[in-house]
Amino acid sequence: MTLSCYIIDDEFHAVEVLTDYVEKTPGLQLAGSATDPLLGLDAITNSFPDITFLDLDMPGITGLELARIAGNSTAIVLTTFHRGSGPEAFEIGVADYLLKPISYERFLKCIQKIKQEKQLAASLVASGPFSFLVKTDTKGKLFRIFAPEIIYISSEKNYLHIHLEKETIKAYLTLTELLEKLPAEQFCRVHRAFIVNLRCVRTIEPGFARLTNHTTVDIGPTYREDFLQKLDAELIVSHRQHKN
Repeated sequence: MTLSCYIIDDEFHAVEVLTDYVEKTPGLQLAGSATDPLLGLDAITNSFPDITFLDLDMPGITGLELARIAGNSTAIVLTTFHRGSGPEAFEIGVADYLLKPISYERFLKCIQKIKQEKQLAASLVASGPFSFLVKTDTKGKLFRIFAPEIIYISSEKNYLHIHLEKETIKAYLTLTELLEKLPAEQFCRVHRAFIVNLRCVRTIEPGFARLTNHTTVDIGPTYREDFLQKLDAELIVSHRQHKN
């Protein structure tokens, strides 16, 4: 597992120390660094490094404020000379909290902790239902979608609306791109503008299907045969002979 790292600290020496630690540690790769916190924020919300080392005490905007903005797009490790902000830092979900001057031994413990957490998360995802991440229309925000929660997907210009049981996610994708990733036995394109979860089809009538959330979607003639073939395995038909 190779983890990409980004460093944001207004002190050049602090950047140099962490750069040296990253570059000499197997399994880590330096994605970049910034002494300007706003430039650093722009970088991490566009490149999504695995780990961001973020100085707590910077002019203009604090590390805690930057961590809140970055959200879950990167594992945040706060660095500081002060002990007092530890509890608040962990309340907003930072991965670790390093006191300066940072020793290499403490740095390695931090990296090991993050690796273990990522490995655990990956194993939980692998053992659970199929899921995937999409970039949303909010800059820097990723959203994990679990396939069984999808009722249907609709397209609008350059975006998709992924309709879940409790919410709708707007993602910058095409129907074709997403359909390639979805389980073929569970999802089917029924129209140039719609993909449906076959498990969520309640009724089928000529030209349209009604879904479990009461939405009606059109069935295009180009897609109708494939759609009906996929549902055929679920169709229970009586083999009794009709009496005249």
